[in-house]
Amino acid sequence: MTTLVNINTKSQLAKLIATENLTIQHNKVKTASFDTLNRILTLPIFKVQSGDVYDMLIAHECSHALYTPVDGWKKIQDDDELRAYVNVLEDTRIDKLIQKKYPGVVRNYLNGFDIMEKQNFFGISGKNINTGLMLIDKINLRSKSMNRLPFKFSEIENDWIKKVDDIKTFNQVVKLAKEMLDWQKKQVEQMKKLPNFDNLELVENYNLDEDLDSENNVNTKNKEDSDNDTNDDQWSSSSKDTNDNDEESKDENDDKNKAANVVNPDGAGGEQGGVDPKKLIVITDNSYEKNKQSLFDETISYTYVNLPEPNLNKIMITSKDWIKRWKEISMKKEEYTNFNLSKRLDYINWLKNDFKKFKNDNKKTVMYLVKEFEMKKSASSYRRATQNKTGVIDTLKLKDYKFSEDIFKKLTVLPDAKNHGMIMLLDWSGSMSDIIKQTVDQLMNLVWFCQKINIPFEVYLFTSEAYETARSRYDENGERIITEESWNYKHGDGQFGEFNLINVASHKMKKIDLDESLMYLHHMGHYYNTRYTRSYWDADKGFEGDRFDIPKEYYLGTTPLNESLVVMNKLVPIFKKKYNIEKMTFITLTDGGSDNNWGLRTIKNTDDGLKLNLGKESSTPIITIGKKQYKNTSKSYWSGGTVTNLLLKVLQDQHNINTIGFYVIKRLNRFHTLDRYIGNYKDYSDKEVKIEKMKKQFSKDKVAIGYQEGYNKYFILNGKDMDVQNTDLSAVSEGMKTGKIKQLFSKSMRGRIVSRTLLNKFIEEVA
Repeated sequence: MTTLVNINTKSQLAKLIATENLTIQHNKVKTASFDTLNRILTLPIFKVQSGDVYDMLIAHECSHALYTPVDGWKKIQDDDELRAYVNVLEDTRIDKLIQKKYPGVVRNYLNGFDIMEKQNFFGISGKNINTGLMLIDKINLRSKSMNRLPFKFSEIENDWIKKVDDIKTFNQVVKLAKEMLDWQKKQVEQMKKLPNFDNLELVENYNLDEDLDSENNVNTKNKEDSDNDTNDDQWSSSSKDTNDNDEESKDENDDKNKAANVVNPDGAGGEQGGVDPKKLIVITDNSYEKNKQSLFDETISYTYVNLPEPNLNKIMITSKDWIKRWKEISMKKEEYTNFNLSKRLDYINWLKNDFKKFKNDNKKTVMYLVKEFEMKKSASSYRRATQNKTGVIDTLKLKDYKFSEDIFKKLTVLPDAKNHGMIMLLDWSGSMSDIIKQTVDQLMNLVWFCQKINIPFEVYLFTSEAYETARSRYDENGERIITEESWNYKHGDGQFGEFNLINVASHKMKKIDLDESLMYLHHMGHYYNTRYTRSYWDADKGFEGDRFDIPKEYYLGTTPLNESLVVMNKLVPIFKKKYNIEKMTFITLTDGGSDNNWGLRTIKNTDDGLKLNLGKESSTPIITIGKKQYKNTSKSYWSGGTVTNLLLKVLQDQHNINTIGFYVIKRLNRFHTLDRYIGNYKDYSDKEVKIEKMKKQFSKDKVAIGYQEGYNKYFILNGKDMDVQNTDLSAVSEGMKTGKIKQLFSKSMRGRIVSRTLLNKFIEEVA
């Protein structure tokens, strides 16, 4: 925010004032509104420095929303004069109601008026409040100032004030406004008969030298400018009988008048048009409403969305269906392939052996993860250990009984170990094409780690290409079709795309099925790793037989990461409850960018069914969960403000989980990596320091810890070399010189230490 005012705090104030747990929404509107059906109170975004002014405005707008009937304003919408009078009297009525109900806001009204009056919000600077203002303006200032201005009311004015104070309902407001307006017009007509009429202050302040009874939209001064020889009476009579040219001239002058006198008051009655100078105006109300425009923050607009209910039957593809599809594709002829079953079996055998070798090679990695996990978990338990007296005397301390009361045996109590659980999301989008193999390799190490320590885990691959939803999503006019395949939409939900989650690994799977599933992931890693290289086509491919392709529904596509996170909001609590998970770790293996990541559009319920609300997609999204609202607060362009970060915050807060991001890259690119993930910085110099620090960390440890809002830790991995290395002295031979042996030993130990840096940091987060 560009203010000193905390909007979240003011939302709580609005809820208290509204006397019920409403949903409060601040947005780019010019007046308060209340959705009685959904119990949503929408308030303007004010950019004021004073808490008193903000509280006064909040109380005033809440009171309008609660006590001013919208239908009542529609009846007087086209009458500028009457609407201004009604607005003043209605403000007087509803302000008294809210002040009586909440005496605490009286102080805000007092201080708020003083601040605004000093800034001439009411347009009375240089005017005599007793002789230069009409009764309606005096009433307005009397109410706004809480009766603190030195007004001198006449006997007849006091009678009107008594009537104002007796108002109870909106209908009474309208009735009294009509009576007062008629009375004031008669007073003006009487004033025009005075010999010193032209010299009265009221004449200048209210433009009373204009013809109040004229039905035309041309004032006398403009007419005199165009024709100095025409007097007022002649103009008045001729204006009723004009030809087409006169009408054009009249319209032109009308436009000039409106341009010169436009104000845009937006009180309870909404936006007003231009003020006709011949009609009675309310100086203080017009000035206040016009100046109030400067209080609105025009730079911010919000889109409030609910998370839709996912249709899990359409979204989820089970591990059984995943494996079944691979078995079909691996054993049949594919396009552009000279199918030979024998050669196909040769490749399958090669794939099985290559996967087995990969798994064996990573056993040391997994065991290292397990060892570090158990050690850090035990260390954490001891840090939280407590000592209690047993009540049994320690005979070794009995000799100290004369000068110490601590002679009892003690028992060290270790807290019970927490049940761990893990859910992993694998990005299957086109932007991952050059790091698929490295990312899959990391994923499989995590799966075997979970399997080894026997904790519940689930792995989902998210894709836009699966056959369940890979179909036309636009109508014949190119308009987006709102379907209910992936989502059960309702009014106010955010719109998300069609996609699928594929369960590629789970603790519930049999060991043989899990290995087969991971083998197919291993195959896809190889496939995309050589997809655009010579090894894919040359005879020396690195594999045996004829390699089968990837099913089209498993091709790399777009990035429905946000959609996946919405579904996780449904799956995570189910997973935690089912397996009694106390410490939940949620991991994404992605390059961080999701489809439609900078804004959300809402679904609107219309007479023609659910429609997409074509609001500004770039407006700041606020996600509503029940009565709680989530908004990005980071000032960093790359690290904050995206829908992904917001959805991760929701997961963290709603389900108390630890979020970890893995981003495998082949090179440390300045623009796409460093600038995005260094987090907030003070100035350019501070930015350069943080970039250099990340570069050094990446070079030394093969991993850098980046900042990404929504994640507890965000690991940027070196995709070229992320294998865990162990001490390897196999190259040492008999007769080798001491210096050479020392060199091999140092190199092996250095690789061993560096390769374990990521694992140590990861286990610290998990354990």
